[in-house]
Amino acid sequence: MLRRAPTTISLTQADIEQWEVDRQRKLHEAAQKLGATLAPSKPNAVSAKPKDQKQKTKQDRIMGGTGQDD
Repeated sequence: MLRRAPTTISLTQADIEQWEVDRQRKLHEAAQKLGATLAPSKPNAVSAKPKDQKQKTKQDRIMGGTGQDD
């Protein structure tokens, strides 16, 4: 059986700094993605049309409008 010298891994300060930069970037991207999925879309209440003509918009319910501006 042949013997080989054990494998050694050496880390330099540059390796550690690069790992930290990559880690921070991944955390930032994950936070951006999470923020995008959690942030509710805010349609403009004035121009928003209800999906169903019988359904009133939030502004119509609050202001007492009919929701039939057409």
